[in-house]
Parts: sequence; structure tokens; C-alpha cells
Amino acid sequence: MKPGEVLFEEVSKVFRLRGRKGRHETLKGALFSKDARRKAVDFQALADIDVAVEPGEVVAVLGPNGSGKSTLLKLAGGIFRPTSGRVQTQGRITALIELGAGFHPEITGWENVIINGMLLGLSRREVEQRMDDILEFAGIGDFIDRPVKTYSSGMYVRLGFAVAVAVDPDILLIDEVLAVGDEAFVARCLDRLARMRRRGVTMILVTHDLEMAGAFADRGIYLDHGRIVADGPTDQVVARYRGDVAGERAEAEQSRGSVRVLEEGRRWGNGDVEILDVEIRADGRSVRLFPSGGAAEVRVIYRVYRPVDDFVFGLAWHGADGTLVSGHNTDLDGLKGELLEGDGQVSCLYSNVPLAAGSYTLDVAVHAKDGLAYDYWCQAAKLQVTAPVQWPGVWAPSHRWQGFPERK
Repeated sequence: MKPGEVLFEEVSKVFRLRGRKGRHETLKGALFSKDARRKAVDFQALADIDVAVEPGEVVAVLGPNGSGKSTLLKLAGGIFRPTSGRVQTQGRITALIELGAGFHPEITGWENVIINGMLLGLSRREVEQRMDDILEFAGIGDFIDRPVKTYSSGMYVRLGFAVAVAVDPDILLIDEVLAVGDEAFVARCLDRLARMRRRGVTMILVTHDLEMAGAFADRGIYLDHGRIVADGPTDQVVARYRGDVAGERAEAEQSRGSVRVLEEGRRWGNGDVEILDVEIRADGRSVRLFPSGGAAEVRVIYRVYRPVDDFVFGLAWHGADGTLVSGHNTDLDGLKGELLEGDGQVSCLYSNVPLAAGSYTLDVAVHAKDGLAYDYWCQAAKLQVTAPVQWPGVWAPSHRWQGFPERK
């Protein structure tokens, strides 16, 4: 394995919980009842998880409460051991899960920094060399020389974060840490995490903040009832999660379009608007084979089951390996809609499509501005691009050379 790599292979985690007390479990019942003991109950927190996180990748783990997000993080950090399967990691790991959990209240902040830094794998000398940076980031001033029991909760968290990120880990595990603290502290945390990301630190982030996940993570994993529902580009996974949440709220509303998952992992939405068809057109006709550099139109035909005044149409081009080539939507392009109703079509026009030869797929979506999916359709259309030369990569712009000494 390479430093920073994390691998889950068919991992399951089961917790054994004590059952509820019996109706007669009093002191007398405990002494004389034949059924005094509470039965143990097995709870499956995770089931058959297969995930590979590459070095330097930033992954956001999403899902409702109780879906297994924190359990997955603690398995990656070695805090829990899997009931079955295997978890492998390579490199130094820092877990921002319960900041300051190892602090001793009776000794000073300075002493706690030394002890916790050494527990995280640094030598005492290394901790002392990083002490100025830790203290500057924590911003607790003279309190560093006072017992931790005198700290406010904010000071406690700031010092814990400062120690954890000073370790220079290969893998950083983050569990809702950014939900704690004031705005200035959160801004400092995000800046530090961004710097660590540029250094190539692998990050696995558990969060309910979907906006932050979309802006920060390369990839999303959506868990529900301990199983992976979706794993892919963050914007797609966030849209799927939002669509499922909206669908649960709308299940009783029979007059609307169907709340559905049409194809597992490929299409979802709450059904207010449905994409009926997607066409890639050139020279006035539908095409699936297209010469690089030509003009094209992507036509989206839709039906509205419930009029909406908050809507965005978006497209995302992907290469054969799933790499995002380009993505754009009507909101980013400054278009403001008034009301979407009835049947209709919208087109995105390209004067030039400079793609290299190869296979491409197109994701098409109509959603609210906050990402709530009305209909999100992955691989809604496919296109084979041709070119006289097999250029590497995905971009084949029109170009020419100058100053090259040609043979006469």
C-alpha cells in the first residue's frame, strides 16, 4: 500500500447491545425472577463495505443519523475493529473525532499538548518544535499555563484541533469537528485543512453540512442503514441524498410525480419535474458518433408535474473512466427562471466541442438551487467522438505551431 491509502474489504461491524429491562426487573425481580437477565441484541452498524480511498483524495461521508458514518470513521482510525472483513491503512493517522478527549483536567494545557502530541506519534522534541504553531493556532494566550479544567469549551476544542493537525498526518479523519466553535475558528480550520489538502493529505470527512462537502470533497459516499447507497462525484452524491430526503417527506403526496429511484445509482429525484429524453444533436439530427471540433446541441425534453419557481438545468460531461471533463448549469451561467410548468425543452448549444477521440457520457439534471434533485439522470446520453489523430487526454483544441523548422 502507498502512504495515505485506506482500504475497506467486505467490512461489517456488529455491536451487541443489552436489551430493554423487563417489566418486573426490580431488586426483588432481579433476585427471584427466572427471566431477570436482559437479552443481548445485535445491531449491525455497517454491512459489506468495500471502499478504496486513494492517497491525497478527500472523501465526504454523508447520510442520516445512525447510518454508520462515525462507525466507518472509527474503523479507519483503528478505534473499532471490524466484526468481519478487513480495514487497511498506510501512514500516520490523525482522527479529529473527539477533540481533547485525552486531556487531563488537572494539568496545564502545555503539559497536555506534550502528552497528546507524543500519543499521536511525535517525539517530545518534535512536539516542542511545533509548540509555537500550536499555540498561535489555538489562540488561548496565557491559559496554556493553566489547568485544562479552567478552559471554556471553545478553548478546549481549539487546543485539541491545533494539536491534532500539527502532527502532519498522511491520513486525516474528521467527524463533525467544524460544527463546533465560532465563525473565526471555523475559518481558520478550513484554511488549515485546505493547506493540508494541497500537501496531499488523505481526508475522510463525516459531515451534515452538504454545502461544505460539495465545496471541499472530491468524492462522496452516501450511507444508509449501514450500507453504501451511492459512491461517486460529490455533487452527484449530495444531489442523491437531498433527493432521498425530499422523497421521504413527500411520500404521502400522491398528486405529484412519482417519488422514485428509477435506476439504483444512476437516476433519482422527487418527481416534481421529469426528464423525458436527452438528445445530442448535430447538423439538425440526433447523433451518437461525432467528429471532434464540430458544433453540437444537447436537447433536454421535460415534463412538469408540479410547477416550481426554483429550478436549475445542468449538464456534466464524463470520460470513459468516469473523470469529469466539464460541467455547467443555468444558474452558474446567470440565467434566472420565473416558473417551470407544463411540457417543454431546453437546449445547451456548443459552437465547438474540442474533445479528443473516445467515449463520453452526459449526466443531465434539473434541480433546485440548493441541490434538491427533481430529476438527476447519470449517463443520460452517450457520445463517441472521432478524430483523425488519437490525441492523449480529453481536450483537443484547435491549434497550430509556429517557428518549427520544417523539412523542405
